[in-house]
Amino acid sequence: MPHGQELDSMFYPKSVAVVGASANPVGWGGTGFLRRLKEVGFPGNLYPVNPNATEVQGLKAYPDVSSIPRHVDLVIIAIPAPGVPDVLEDCIVAGVKNVHIFTSGFGETGEEEGQELGEKTREIIQRGGLNVIGPNCMGLYVPASRLAAWGTKPVGTGHVAFLSQSGGHAELLTGYAQGLGVYFSKVISYGNAYGLQALDLLEYLADDPDTSIITVYLEGIRDGNKVTRLVREINRTKPVIVWKGGLTDSGSRAVASHTGSLAGEERVWEAFFAQTGAVKANSLEEIIDIVLPFLYMSPPRGNRVLLLGGGGGNSVALADICSREGLEVPHLTESTRRELNSFIRLAGNSTRNPLDVWQVQGDVDQFRRAIELGVADPVIDMVIVDRHVGDDPDDEHRPDERERQRAVNDFIIDFARKNKYNKPMVVAMTVFGNDPSSAATAAGLRREFATAGIPAYSSSTNAARALARFVRYHRFQSKTANYNH
Repeated sequence: MPHGQELDSMFYPKSVAVVGASANPVGWGGTGFLRRLKEVGFPGNLYPVNPNATEVQGLKAYPDVSSIPRHVDLVIIAIPAPGVPDVLEDCIVAGVKNVHIFTSGFGETGEEEGQELGEKTREIIQRGGLNVIGPNCMGLYVPASRLAAWGTKPVGTGHVAFLSQSGGHAELLTGYAQGLGVYFSKVISYGNAYGLQALDLLEYLADDPDTSIITVYLEGIRDGNKVTRLVREINRTKPVIVWKGGLTDSGSRAVASHTGSLAGEERVWEAFFAQTGAVKANSLEEIIDIVLPFLYMSPPRGNRVLLLGGGGGNSVALADICSREGLEVPHLTESTRRELNSFIRLAGNSTRNPLDVWQVQGDVDQFRRAIELGVADPVIDMVIVDRHVGDDPDDEHRPDERERQRAVNDFIIDFARKNKYNKPMVVAMTVFGNDPSSAATAAGLRREFATAGIPAYSSSTNAARALARFVRYHRFQSKTANYNH
């Protein structure tokens, strides 16, 4: 593992050379990396490297890295694979340690030529003591240093890191997360991992003061036992959320052709989660679903949840979802029910749990009374509020109804933020019908809640699953702490 300060110069470079940048205004590769670094306002020096050009995108070009007159902190290589070894040798001559190889076409192809080229590349990396990200990857995305040559242009910095063997997943997550107000400390797409391994990068993130939550997409790893021990250790202070790809036979075959990794058996990875306490995710959406409560909520006292929705069948379904995910849906105490029954008519409503209370959904005063009574009940540890969109297509044309719903939503945000009961609250969106405008409205509401610091979900199932895994993480840490003492 390189010293942390050495890798700091990779994540926070003062100078970047882009090998393969050309004067062509279109295209990706080196040209795209250079153009994007300029667009996002990278504050350091940029050096295009192209032996066939004297100027690229308004910057002086150099024939090779060793011709650059100043020290270079990071070299990005984006040329055809056969030329990569020579560039690495040139980096060694120039005294450059940090390299990102964007180029693909190595061992992941499964062809003999690609495998031989991969072995040659590995040998140069090891001999030169280079810190290499890749090949076959997007590389580094660090909003704080404006090293963001791909993905959604960052509009903020945060404390979530994403370590991904897939460049596509890394790119997609930058946009999806930012749309929900989740910002990154670092996103690392590391591909075939000929140089820095997942273990090295996890060690760096473990000590990174800018990272408090670590999310991971893995296809395969070396040193599985070491990674297991490290994740267990990190997970005590920084939650580690892992999506393991390639657990099925077909997925495993896809992994081999994607990054040339060995995927591993499902039972082995189930043991990994059991031993480390890492939080399991199954998609990019789930990763962010699980991140939200870690960002905004304090640890719950238990797994007993209050469900506030509307509609008998919908409430039953929500209760079933919670039970399947390991959450308890307890009966409210008699005293709480008496208070609720004093202002909620029983016809068409239910004041048990779930609170099937259509009556209060559009009345902020009654909603306030219902939620305060429910949350105050000693049998409740946390709350899922189910908000409905599109059940009445005429609502959007009724200003009075829109104002009532707006008032309820504003109250939910205010109540969740202040939350004198210190019981976590999340919101789930239920969309009725297939009207695209309803789906758009629900997505907008979800963004509004999430960016206000209220975990919000595209469905009740997703809300229950995220809460259950949040609870499970804290239970694992509590049991581990008690065992160690």
